[in-house]
Amino acid sequence: MIGRNFTDEGLVSMHWSSPAGPDVLVEIRRTNTARDVREGLLALAYAVQSTSRPSTGVCVIVDSRLSSKRLTEELDRFRSIARPEVARSIFLVWAKTQGLFFIDGELPEHSNVFMQALQAAIHEEQANSRASRVTRQQVKAVLVERSLGGLPPVTLGELRRLTGTSYQTASAALSELEQLGVVTGERDGPIPMHGIRPIALMKLAEEHALARKLMRYTDPTGESRTPSALASRLLSLRQKGVAGKAAISGVLGATRFFPDLDITAAPRLDVSIYDGDIRFMSKLDAGLVAVDDPKRKATVVLHLQRDCRPAEMVAQEPDLAARLDCLADLEQMGLQAEARDFAHRLCNAAGRTP
Repeated sequence: MIGRNFTDEGLVSMHWSSPAGPDVLVEIRRTNTARDVREGLLALAYAVQSTSRPSTGVCVIVDSRLSSKRLTEELDRFRSIARPEVARSIFLVWAKTQGLFFIDGELPEHSNVFMQALQAAIHEEQANSRASRVTRQQVKAVLVERSLGGLPPVTLGELRRLTGTSYQTASAALSELEQLGVVTGERDGPIPMHGIRPIALMKLAEEHALARKLMRYTDPTGESRTPSALASRLLSLRQKGVAGKAAISGVLGATRFFPDLDITAAPRLDVSIYDGDIRFMSKLDAGLVAVDDPKRKATVVLHLQRDCRPAEMVAQEPDLAARLDCLADLEQMGLQAEARDFAHRLCNAAGRTP
């Protein structure tokens, strides 16, 4: 009996497990460039060689402007340079999801259950793509945050895997960073990061701030907890499994990075929300009320956004927001002198990190 096993190993979009024959690994790509097609074929070749069971690979190009002739040429080119045993195991097909769904091209498996699973995986990828489209600003934030944390450079392919973005978006983001003098024009290996200058970092933080959605809360009674007390309560909620993707930012976050930062007491609690879930607010303080007026004094400000923190930072400090988040918060609060001081310290610390 044929079974299905959708894996989350990051190698492929779908893993079809069949006791009666070789497994089928599927890589789904939504692209109009031959470069992405080639990357998909190479990713499949790597995945097929990495599995413990005999496997074949299918690269599915979805709703592409590339012609079937061009896709056939790309597959033929790949098979001409790959080892024979690998070449025979890799397939390339074109899928249409607009209007009547159909797949054009040779497949290693044709059973109804496999075709239904493949169609479901393509539709799921389409839904996820629409829900999580990555912008150039978000790509830049990931790369800059890694640099500020002193992490080693990544290749363009690794950057795309970290952010889930297309080649075009990632390349455009690198071009914008190149104009700021943050990276070089290199695309073939690890992306060299120059020492980020405070002026460039401030510009990036301003752009980062504008890309986020803000939600402001105030206490109409004027008797709310202090920002520090609210932060402690938030940490307590996190320990109980509530607000799992909420992290402290703003003044309190900045002083976590640099305790001796010359800054006034936090006027409010800033929280970066990385999963859109704000249900914890009723437990943080039931007396807080959401307000739209930016002129009203806020007790808590939530910043809804994509998480740009490296996995290494999340593992070490899960309750602390990204450095770029904290800097953006200081700028939004009008604490310009403090923001410049924080930016200088971040750049100096990144330059000292081996």
